[in-house]
Amino acid sequence: MIRHDQGGDIVSEGQAYAMLIAEVAQRPALVRTIWSWTNERLGRPDGLFAWHATGSGQILNPQSATDADVLIAYALLRYRGADQAALHTAGRRVAAAVLANEAVTLPDSAPLLVAGPWARSSSPPIVDPSYLMPGVFDALAHLTGDARWDRASAAAVGAVADVTDGGRRLPPGWARLTDGRLVPIAGPGGLDGVQYSFDAARLPLWFATACDASARSLAAIWWRNLLGSANRAGPRALTLTGATIEPDGTPVALLAGDAAATAAGDAGAADALRARASALALSSPTYYGDAWAALGPALPERAIDRCDSD
Repeated sequence: MIRHDQGGDIVSEGQAYAMLIAEVAQRPALVRTIWSWTNERLGRPDGLFAWHATGSGQILNPQSATDADVLIAYALLRYRGADQAALHTAGRRVAAAVLANEAVTLPDSAPLLVAGPWARSSSPPIVDPSYLMPGVFDALAHLTGDARWDRASAAAVGAVADVTDGGRRLPPGWARLTDGRLVPIAGPGGLDGVQYSFDAARLPLWFATACDASARSLAAIWWRNLLGSANRAGPRALTLTGATIEPDGTPVALLAGDAAATAAGDAGAADALRARASALALSSPTYYGDAWAALGPALPERAIDRCDSD
């Protein structure tokens, strides 16, 4: 998946999104093609994937990104089609590599995923909260048989509930892990202050569509307390208390509002936000907006993450 709006480069996150979108579209041959290219060009010796490359696959940054690695594992494990056993074996290998290299152990012995191996070795460890996907973690527990993913899911919900004061604040894009708790920080390099923006907007999507009732409840609280008033579901960046920093709309922010509204039972608002996200993605195409225009609606429709009761 080439980022035409960002110089024609490739990120591992985009490869993971592409695999999931191809699965939703029921194109298993395309999933295998994307996986083969990703594994060959971006694969690292530790079983993870370099996060940044040129459009031809030359590595620009060999570090891995945890969200991409998790979603690559998930796409491989949920794949159905030719060579299924081989892709499932690869998925289990990637999932194990994530826990081995991209997680730290909390005081209660539960794993908490950090931003990457570099963030694990940082002191204190650095976390991108939007990499915490409880529904995906629960699915990985089922698909791998590794109960550590169940604990990772519970740890993710607890950590996000704590850093947002039970939904009274929006989740930050970045945080440090201090004494077992997340503390909001500015983005890497200090270019962005503490804010709810591109990264953090994924959290309402992941939480609203999780199988864990407490995760869905937190998404509903974000809607009732913050995102559901004063046109807050849409701007590019907000403070953690909901004040607008950058008013321009983005598809992922609108879809986050859609998911949170759905969790809160506000179907009318959810439909309107989804329509706005689709229209914006069509009028102003971008890599990130288009990817989430495809993935965002698939999450609440359970086309990606299914619960045991589905």
